[in-house]
Amino acid sequence: MEKLKKQLQQEGYLVMLSKDGVLIAGQEDGYSDILKCKMMKNTFGVEIRNSLIIIDYAIGQIPVEKEFKTIKDLLTFVRQVFPI
Repeated sequence: MEKLKKQLQQEGYLVMLSKDGVLIAGQEDGYSDILKCKMMKNTFGVEIRNSLIIIDYAIGQIPVEKEFKTIKDLLTFVRQVFPI
């Protein structure tokens, strides 16, 4: 999971690890002085289940889940769907 986090950060995405072990990634959208944190837009979640890399995101209000076998395949998809 750490390797995946580093690779997403190298691509330019803001990445956080949630307490349930899911990576939350997205494009940086400024800083909130009220919340004292960086804001994100176009976010997606990434987790590893049964040796597959699972990404989940929403199109409008419809949740979508895709599976990938390699980090390379995941990064190719992320670059196309969530370009920076």
